[in-house]
Amino acid sequence: MFELIKGDLKFKQDWFLSQKSWFVKNVRIFLDPGTIASTVYRYGSWTRTIKVSFIRALFRIPYFFLKAIVVTGFGIYIPSKAKIGKGFTIHNFSGIFISEGEMGENVIVFQGVTIGHLRGQPEPPKIGNNVLIAAGAKVLGSVTIGNNVVIGANSVVINDVPDNCTVMGNPARIISRETNWMSEKLAGNDNNY
Repeated sequence: MFELIKGDLKFKQDWFLSQKSWFVKNVRIFLDPGTIASTVYRYGSWTRTIKVSFIRALFRIPYFFLKAIVVTGFGIYIPSKAKIGKGFTIHNFSGIFISEGEMGENVIVFQGVTIGHLRGQPEPPKIGNNVLIAAGAKVLGSVTIGNNVVIGANSVVINDVPDNCTVMGNPARIISRETNWMSEKLAGNDNNY
């Protein structure tokens, strides 16, 4: 649990707070609603791994209270059954719904994002590594999102998206097959962001 939380914090510090002061990167980050929500999710996910049911129940009680605060206070819903890799970052808050699906590492979610089921499709979406899901985007149904993908603002994804693509629109269509937003950012070439 702590390694995943540490990975989430480091990714957020490197991605969004790299130009900010020490105070913002190391203190204020813990007051950010997205950080609080992802930490509560990590705690809830960890409690599911406790084998002894009585002890698991004791640890789940605080999780339910914390989750209620995150859902009602910040508008962020992430079930503890979701499988999310390290480097999970929520930028901003409000109107975020994430289903019980799977996400890889280094996934960024902005406000107003929904990742969920569609009627008649029992499986939730599967999200790869290094995916940016912009504000208002919806990823719906039994779709697979590849690695190194950008989903544009207010897009509705109802079909699979291959690796290294940028998609936009309703329904989302591929507008670029040369997406390398993560490698440019990590290399320090962030002039376009």
